Amino acid sequence: MARIVPSDLTQLALSGAHEPEVETLALLRDRLPEAYTVFHGVHWTRQYKGHTLYGEIDFVVVNQAGQVLCIEQKNGGLEETSQGLFKAYGDERKSVGDQILRSVDSIREKFAYQVGKRPGLEIEYLIYCPDHTLRQLSAAGLDRERIVDAPKRETLAEQIQAVLLSGQGTQGNWAQQVAAFFRQTFEVVPDVHAHIDAQEKTYTRLSHGLLEVLANLEMHPLRLQVLATAGNGKTLVARHFFDQCIERGGHPLLLCFNRPLAERLSRLVAEGGRVATWYQFCDQFLQSRGIQLDFEGMRTQPDFWPQAAARLEEQVLTATLEDAWRFDTLIVDEAQDFEAGWLEALRLFLREDATMLWLEDPNQNVRGVAPRALLAQGFVGYRSLLNYRSPEGIARFVTGVLPELPFTCANDLPGLGAGTVFYEDPGEQPKLVGRIVGRLLNERFRPQDIAILSCRGLESTALKAAQRVGNHTLARFTGDYDLFGNQVYSKGQVLFDTVRRFKGQQAAAVILTDVAPREQRLAQELQVLFCGMTRATVRLDLVCDRSNAWVMERLAGRA
Repeated sequence: MARIVPSDLTQLALSGAHEPEVETLALLRDRLPEAYTVFHGVHWTRQYKGHTLYGEIDFVVVNQAGQVLCIEQKNGGLEETSQGLFKAYGDERKSVGDQILRSVDSIREKFAYQVGKRPGLEIEYLIYCPDHTLRQLSAAGLDRERIVDAPKRETLAEQIQAVLLSGQGTQGNWAQQVAAFFRQTFEVVPDVHAHIDAQEKTYTRLSHGLLEVLANLEMHPLRLQVLATAGNGKTLVARHFFDQCIERGGHPLLLCFNRPLAERLSRLVAEGGRVATWYQFCDQFLQSRGIQLDFEGMRTQPDFWPQAAARLEEQVLTATLEDAWRFDTLIVDEAQDFEAGWLEALRLFLREDATMLWLEDPNQNVRGVAPRALLAQGFVGYRSLLNYRSPEGIARFVTGVLPELPFTCANDLPGLGAGTVFYEDPGEQPKLVGRIVGRLLNERFRPQDIAILSCRGLESTALKAAQRVGNHTLARFTGDYDLFGNQVYSKGQVLFDTVRRFKGQQAAAVILTDVAPREQRLAQELQVLFCGMTRATVRLDLVCDRSNAWVMERLAGRA
């Protein structure tokens, strides 16, 4: 049995490596003798002189003499032309021969730079195309003996041994030097895009579990309260029930407390119905009745929205509602933020047999709203602690830091874990965040994969006035709205917002700032922290106050 590097096939598969390559790696491990070491390069970055380089070789096989064979695997159909063998990637074609030869030359040059030009690296190649039968031998532009196509796929291990002898008993020290070079070259730093892709597919697949359960409930009219933890798929359920109502020719209403989430949902659901925040809904209805709310007074009147809600109910009770304001389905996402009286006002807009779906997570009750006893109002309850969003590395970190807010990790992907950095003065945070963003970009996260979220409000965060962190500009809410009522963000590379405003959304890499829970509001601020940490799907970083007693008790020493 050959030795493989990295050695854990299970973790490799979970981290998002393509299944055909994982199957090939298992085949090489089982069929090649122990004289061979196989380095697997797909979906793995490699560090070189402070820069991240990206290998093009799928497998590198090294024998005991330190001789090397590079294998490029091409799945699917290939195109044979007079110029060579080509693989199509969308509208682009790439020469298989040029790719493997360029990669071989690159490895040889790098080895000469690091180890020395003499005696030099002995390196050969194979092309493995398990789904393609080569017909025009002269058209390939390569040595036919170096191509293992579909008819020969079962003899891959034998073909490797024919090109690369085992080299037993020769040049042991040199072989160790060559192996050390590849062990360093293919440093096991998981490729970020593989993690992101795997996470998106896994979350979508697993989170359908909640949808399947709820879709099979038989209740007419449906009155359902779902209490489910972060990452359980509540927003997916909201979208499904909304679209289902549209398909039936109905008129759905989807509400949430959070404006960014409402705007995102409005872009995802089918056309028709209405998607809004509670406040938007109040404003839109009252405007349809010729009533203009005084938003300028909102800052000075603590009872502004209770008064608006009272006016809303008064208008509904005294007017005949047009069909545009009668709904067949009511869906409330992030419902733990809703005041008890709001549901009573919303009932006035519903048809008699309307479906009512109430989706909430008590552990994300960041506004401290008192829970509602909906079961006493004819609702059926469903509870789930399964978190499909947070990968195992992040989930373990969150449950270790916040055991009082438990959930069950239902995502087997490893993710890239969580880390903490500490500041002595809040003003240090922009510099610390800039370093984290720089590291994430070096690891091949894209700017749009990253969300910087403050555990404070926009007016009290240490990044309140920051336009950039390090060399990276921030995209942040300007306080203005466009002609369609959507929030306007400044032009920037990386999103900056607050946890409260980002609720219900997610990002591959999340950086939480202003992590300093205050003792007088500890329970509520821990829920904010929980909400922020469970937004991350691949990597989580926390920027924490070293002087905060809770931070030092729970987070000191955690990586």
